[in-house]
Amino acid sequence: MKKQFKFWMIVLPLVLSAGLTSCSDDDFTQTIFDTTEYPLDRTSYTFPLDTFLKVSYLEPYNMSFKYRMEDIGSDLQKNLVPASYDASVHLAVLSKYLWYDVYAKYGGERFLKENSPRIIHVIGSKSYNPSQGTETLGVAEGGLKITLYNANNLPKMLYDPYMNGRELSDVDRIELMNKYFFKTMHHEFGHILDQTHLHPLSFNTISTGSYNSTGWSDTHDSIAAGRGFVTPYASMNTSEDWVETLANYITRDSVSWATLLQSASYEWEEIDYDKSQWEDKIKPNCNYDTIGYKKNADNGEVKIVRRVCKRNGDDTQSVILDENGKVQWIHNSTIFGDQVIMTKLGLVREWMQKYYSINIDDLRREVQLRQFKTNADGTFVKDRWGKFVNRLTSPVDGSSQTLIEQLLEQVYKFKELQTK
Repeated sequence: MKKQFKFWMIVLPLVLSAGLTSCSDDDFTQTIFDTTEYPLDRTSYTFPLDTFLKVSYLEPYNMSFKYRMEDIGSDLQKNLVPASYDASVHLAVLSKYLWYDVYAKYGGERFLKENSPRIIHVIGSKSYNPSQGTETLGVAEGGLKITLYNANNLPKMLYDPYMNGRELSDVDRIELMNKYFFKTMHHEFGHILDQTHLHPLSFNTISTGSYNSTGWSDTHDSIAAGRGFVTPYASMNTSEDWVETLANYITRDSVSWATLLQSASYEWEEIDYDKSQWEDKIKPNCNYDTIGYKKNADNGEVKIVRRVCKRNGDDTQSVILDENGKVQWIHNSTIFGDQVIMTKLGLVREWMQKYYSINIDDLRREVQLRQFKTNADGTFVKDRWGKFVNRLTSPVDGSSQTLIEQLLEQVYKFKELQTK
């Protein structure tokens, strides 16, 4: 499913009255929550998580992590279900480990107190948009609240060997978690930061004429990359392009990022699939290069997505090789997607440093160190396919526990305080 983000800004009316006291007489508080102390119920099954959320989010950052779904704060037009307790525990500890702790390290606690959302609202189910054929992964509302969906599938992403009929590798698990949660968090947080300090106007002119507010969901990843977008959703508008560039750079590992840039260095096109002409339309009559792939569309149609190169003019559209037997690549649009993406990233990097004193490369490195295993020299461990190895589900050095099991202990330790 394609992803879709929604974004609203809350505008509060200003009421003036001659009977109001002066500003100097008013008491000011930074919190938007009821500050009355209500003791947690030690007899409740949820006491360990409630306590963890209080000491990890509410007290240091004045942020309320709501895992009990609130109808009034949900999309009432959709059939949504609450997050399970187990899924909420996993998401709470991973959000702290892969988001809040990372920003606290490189931005400081003051940065988070001033800029983080006041509410994170967790929903257990996915949020489909049937009429559009898309899926909403997250919602940011007025810089105050972020809603995350699909929490009930998080434990499956971590532990199940199969999901949706296919076997999951280590990197598959990280990619799924990033897609639904951590990239979404950085994306939505990017919207909040962008409200405080607007991204540079020069960014908006880089891809002028290439945005597609209605057709992005039908755009293939390769075609979007060739046009200078890190994802199809980034091609929706400049605001989404900005935060998608930020979030994807932070959460993509170096292998995945290099693959994206390699794909973006070509121009891509989509044509109808013809089985009888598959070999000619995709690759030359040799094994030098594979230059395209079949793609199943949501409507059931099969398309060919291929790199643009020199071809003959007959019905077969066979590739024309040069005198050395190499494919001759073409950029008809004069857009070099990899250069465009790196230009956009440069502006994101400068903006984060200028306004928030955060080095985005340090931030990205920290996220990857927390997600992937490293060798003694600091390089990342790779499997036999050259992909990174999941640190979260791997045993911690000198321990029989995995990292995720150790992280969960931050919640489960509060069971000792429960009333028996």
